[in-house]
Amino acid sequence: MATLRERITAPAHLEPPVPIGGLTFRAGTPGDLAGVHGVAVAAAAVDDPHARPSTADFERTLSTEGLDVARDTLVGVDADGHVQAYGIVIDVPSRVTAARAVLDGAVHPDFRGQGIGRRVLAWQIGRARQRLAMLDVDLPATLDVGAPQGAGALRLAARFGFEPVRNWVDMQVVFDDGADAGVPPLPEGFVVRSATPDDIEPLRLAKNDAFRDHWGSQPMVASDWHGFLTATKSRLDLSRVVLDPDGGIAAFAIVEVDPDGFAARGRSYGYVHWVGVVRAARGRALAPIVLDASLRAIRADGLSAAVLHVDAENPSGAGRIYERLGFVAGEVHVSSSASL
Repeated sequence: MATLRERITAPAHLEPPVPIGGLTFRAGTPGDLAGVHGVAVAAAAVDDPHARPSTADFERTLSTEGLDVARDTLVGVDADGHVQAYGIVIDVPSRVTAARAVLDGAVHPDFRGQGIGRRVLAWQIGRARQRLAMLDVDLPATLDVGAPQGAGALRLAARFGFEPVRNWVDMQVVFDDGADAGVPPLPEGFVVRSATPDDIEPLRLAKNDAFRDHWGSQPMVASDWHGFLTATKSRLDLSRVVLDPDGGIAAFAIVEVDPDGFAARGRSYGYVHWVGVVRAARGRALAPIVLDASLRAIRADGLSAAVLHVDAENPSGAGRIYERLGFVAGEVHVSSSASL
């Protein structure tokens, strides 16, 4: 296989799309963050009513290592200068088994049906090709989009050659006064405790090890990981780690809480972003132990539920573990990819 530089064709120059539907297009700026967030919230209300994107999510995205806001973002603005559409190209900075560019974007529902989304996506594909074509690596490469099952974004992506490759199940457990789910006892010599800021780098190493055999996962770079765990909605105090007898992290459950998202789901909740067990510690039932510890912390904090997303084809059978802890499956989100 040739390197990406050798085999990917990319446009030498990439201009913003021509005006359409009352919008003109330009490169995004940090000052567009509020407008982009507003479009994402309005789009989610139609496409994914149980979700509400947070400003912190976009701040984190725009701070991704290597992302150039002036070249990797696009906004469509109306005659009054208000953002009504956006596209972001995220060249995933870690490339061990594959190179990926994630395309994130949306069109405000009031401006749909005029071809705006097609032009934004076409621009994103061109920019992603430019990014990947700069790499002298001999790896598979994909462009990836994600959306709720049945969303128009997936139909649009299909017109550009994207195909569904993975399903992610939204799961929720609502806390009540019923009996606690039984979990296995903690193995002798292991300890469960709250995560702390001192755990951030050890957690990154543990996450990278635990997710090495998970679909689409590439190692997290230190700067991006630090951004995740120091964001305003990160809750290390509700997150839990299991330490092995030598004091190393053997398992973890990492929690976020975003009060702005409570109304969309109809209740307060903690979002469990990652649950993992390092490869050397597998087979000791640490996943249900560490997740149960986090669920107890979320409940004790006064939140009424916990939410997570699981790969429907997770190799460890995580979905069954979550069901035993009371989680119930809900909506499905789809990852769709185009190979280069």
